[in-house]
Amino acid sequence: MKKIVLIGVLLFQYGLNAQVAIGDNIISNKNILKVKDGTKGVILPYSNAYTGFPKYDAASTDLFSDYPNLVGGLIYNKTDDQYYKYDGFAWNPARQIQGIFQSKGSRLGISSGISIPCIAFGLGICLSLGAPVYLAPDDKSQVLVDNLLLKNASTVTIKQKGMYDIAAALGFTGGSVGAQLGVTEFKLTLQVKYTPASAWETIVTKTNYSLVFIIDTQGSKTSSFSQTVSLPAGAELRVVPTITTIGGSGGSLSAYGTDTSSINSYIGARLIKAY
Repeated sequence: MKKIVLIGVLLFQYGLNAQVAIGDNIISNKNILKVKDGTKGVILPYSNAYTGFPKYDAASTDLFSDYPNLVGGLIYNKTDDQYYKYDGFAWNPARQIQGIFQSKGSRLGISSGISIPCIAFGLGICLSLGAPVYLAPDDKSQVLVDNLLLKNASTVTIKQKGMYDIAAALGFTGGSVGAQLGVTEFKLTLQVKYTPASAWETIVTKTNYSLVFIIDTQGSKTSSFSQTVSLPAGAELRVVPTITTIGGSGGSLSAYGTDTSSINSYIGARLIKAY
């Protein structure tokens, strides 16, 4: 009976003021619902796991059915400690960047970087010593997850045949010191080894440039790209950085390295369609 009376009062107030105020007697025509309390919070809908979200459908590609009437809906997931918003097609995690929880996605950080020394007299020569290893441990605070189980003991390996959206970024640290005028090219290349016996093949290359005048002090430089590619099970991925310096006069020495921060350096993969 008390609940019915309370609902009736709230509806009556809404009809008079076009607003419901809870915990306050000051109303405003700038919002419909106002909740004010300095010691208590509001509990929104929640679920123990994403399988309990509205419109969950295991047979759907993105795991959820399309439902335009639910656009903007919010729900809290206890499993990964964050809110999700419905966009009419699927529930999206509040902490994005490939998502803390994205059952068909991974975002891997660098576990070990490389050094790239350079010497320039006109055309610079840089020695790229291998490729960084993207096998850092999963860390929710750094938005690093491996829901696709890409990490092997020493490689990043595709487990399921399908169409993938691959995104990679690499930050370069260091700079040049010397009598140099010109540019430095920072190149990032995604390579795939389709079978253990095959050679590495280049899929995409992205280049960024940095202007150099006497001393290169522009701080960290970042190259990134996104590419859709069809991959078989067992295919290995790696990201290869290279640097080229082109100087106008004199000479210079450079010491570059790879930034291990997960903000600037990561490789992400999202399974779009399994074959």
